[in-house]
Amino acid sequence: MGSLIRFELRKILNNRAGMVACALALVMLVGITVLDVFTTETYDQSGRTCAGLEALDAYRARQESHAGNLDAARVAADLTIYDRASELAKSEEPAYSSMSSEQVLDVYGFEFWRDTYAVLQDTYFRRLHQVMLTSDETYAKDLGQGMAARANLDLDHGFRGRYSYSPSERALWQEKLAGIESPLEWGYADGWVSAFNWTTFLGFAVAALCVALSGVFSSEYQNRTDSIVLPTKLGKRALPRAKVVASLVFTTVYWWIVVAAMMGGIFAFFGTEGASLPVQVAGFTNLYPLTIGKATLLRCVLGYVVALGMAALTLLLSSKVRSAVVPAIVPVSLMLLGLVGIFFNPTAKLAGLLPLGGMTWSYMQTVSYAVGPLALDLPKVLLLLYGAMLLALTPLAMRAFTRHQVA
Repeated sequence: MGSLIRFELRKILNNRAGMVACALALVMLVGITVLDVFTTETYDQSGRTCAGLEALDAYRARQESHAGNLDAARVAADLTIYDRASELAKSEEPAYSSMSSEQVLDVYGFEFWRDTYAVLQDTYFRRLHQVMLTSDETYAKDLGQGMAARANLDLDHGFRGRYSYSPSERALWQEKLAGIESPLEWGYADGWVSAFNWTTFLGFAVAALCVALSGVFSSEYQNRTDSIVLPTKLGKRALPRAKVVASLVFTTVYWWIVVAAMMGGIFAFFGTEGASLPVQVAGFTNLYPLTIGKATLLRCVLGYVVALGMAALTLLLSSKVRSAVVPAIVPVSLMLLGLVGIFFNPTAKLAGLLPLGGMTWSYMQTVSYAVGPLALDLPKVLLLLYGAMLLALTPLAMRAFTRHQVA
């Protein structure tokens, strides 16, 4: 059996189109993270515009300057700084709003730049102001109250303003909100925040995997070797199992190589600090009571389960048709439909169940599904759906292959 599995693995690796797709996906995922680093522009503490590695150092300095527990007193003090910056900026409108950092420095001087532009353009201050400002244009008494008010407003409005939350869904999100530690801790975690955001695009690795596995069964039909192997006991029993095992081994190895390469590229530039900080460093509206490190790793594990489920679907399609084109096109089409569908309200929640849509929203958006009194968030639904696909479709693929009618 072991030699048969190795033989099937070599056949997968000899699928040139599949290997090209896998290589391109790997290069793309690593490339876009590196390109993101070198195309980043911001301003340093002196107001000078910088890019690339200098920009990363400037971001690090800003985040570290805000480090600490965001208790009520600290939040109130920071909002005072933000309000003062807003008032100063309004006194110079409209010319001020269209100026770059260096133009503000040239026209108004360093002190004005420090008290206005450096504050109003800082992600931390902007996010804090947004979550703390209540519907009556006053500030919540602390960050916990501000997050709760924003969460309740979103739950009342419904997801995307179209999908209302059932009582069980509201209870689900309220429970998650209550689990967030207070006061929140802030600090530098840009490596993990970047990794968390870029894991969205791991769906492209899933698409490449499907292309690589598209000919696992159908190649036997194309090469007419089915008429040789299927009449034998080995061909009907051991061969289908070997094909499935080899496919899942390839999926596992390739998936974690891509994850390691992408994460390695990100952490090489941003560092690994801040894994223990709450996921809210990526956005105060996130209601998951997780650290940013755990949320990122859970996304990778979720993506792995999705990859296994899509691999099972590809194997089933491959066992049904003679050409490898259909088993490759169908999964890739589902990927693209998920990516596009989440932007259209009528199809948004359905598209969230597709690989790219699910990876985009998981552990970030308040997407949930309810059946009667039972409510589950999107990651749990995806785990159940693609886990079930893996368990159900791989036996069906083996069965379809063994029952294939040979000439």
